[in-house]
Amino acid sequence: MNHPIIKSIFCFFILPALLSGLKLHGQEVTSWSKIDTNAILNGQQVNMQFGIRVADGYQVNWPVIGDTLSSKIEVIEKSTIDTLVDEGALRLMQQLTITSFDSGYFEIPSIDIQVFAVGDTLLKTTSTGTLFLKVNVPVVDTAQAIKPIVVPISEPYTFREMLPWILIGLLVIALIVLLVLYLKKRKKNQPLFERRIKPALPPHVLAINKLEELRLARVWQSGKLKQYHSEITDIMREYLDNRYHFDAPEMTSDEILGALKKYQVNNQVYEKLNGVLFLADMVKFAKARPTPLENDLSLSHCVDFVNETKEDKPENREADQPATSEISKTNNH
Repeated sequence: MNHPIIKSIFCFFILPALLSGLKLHGQEVTSWSKIDTNAILNGQQVNMQFGIRVADGYQVNWPVIGDTLSSKIEVIEKSTIDTLVDEGALRLMQQLTITSFDSGYFEIPSIDIQVFAVGDTLLKTTSTGTLFLKVNVPVVDTAQAIKPIVVPISEPYTFREMLPWILIGLLVIALIVLLVLYLKKRKKNQPLFERRIKPALPPHVLAINKLEELRLARVWQSGKLKQYHSEITDIMREYLDNRYHFDAPEMTSDEILGALKKYQVNNQVYEKLNGVLFLADMVKFAKARPTPLENDLSLSHCVDFVNETKEDKPENREADQPATSEISKTNNH
């Protein structure tokens, strides 16, 4: 190096090239770090930011930050890496929340960031620089009296926290009520839950429904004449039993007609019922074969009788009691 020729070559060729390369690198890659404050009390937290700015055509290997930066500096929280394009260059930044539980003047070491040009395998390392943090101990006034330890402050319960306990309480109350109800019912020999009885249909509605079902069944059209007329009389016997409260199912046709004479029944529908009962007895006991018209009229006459004698008619409310005289043959004539 002391040779004059070597000095000349170094000064005029090699040194300018090195300086040019350093200047280029300085323009293409810039790293930095900063801290919100350089003095805290021990246990306090402070934000530290570090980042890098690289020119287009470079890629960055971002460093992995652990739980500590040094033996005295702890990392409490790490933000995500913020990326920003700035005048054709790429800027990356990350924020750390740090603290220290010791007192003293501590060095925050620099963070190394590796970069490399696209298409080039050569890694270059840049450092953010060293920072310093002073951690002070809180000043204790020994002249003041020692105060007792402050107990934890209790916060009010939220509705969401109380909801499970409210539900459990309601469930316990419900179980207690059911238990008391069960014991009372058991003592009276009653079921715990009584089945609600469906209201019975009025006698005339029940009879009309059954007659309509019989009509739709087309029983006599299938040749079952005896069954058809037997079902008609059974429906009417049940209706008379429910409507006038005499034992019509166990009576003969003559006994039924005799019992009806004690009530104010319209003479016209009375005669219709008489014809229905007479025809049914002829079919069941004399093997008579009525015409299709007679079969249809029997059912229609029963419908007329039910509609005329149903309880919801004002005049029939008075007919619930037996009359002192027989049916007047001049009614409705």
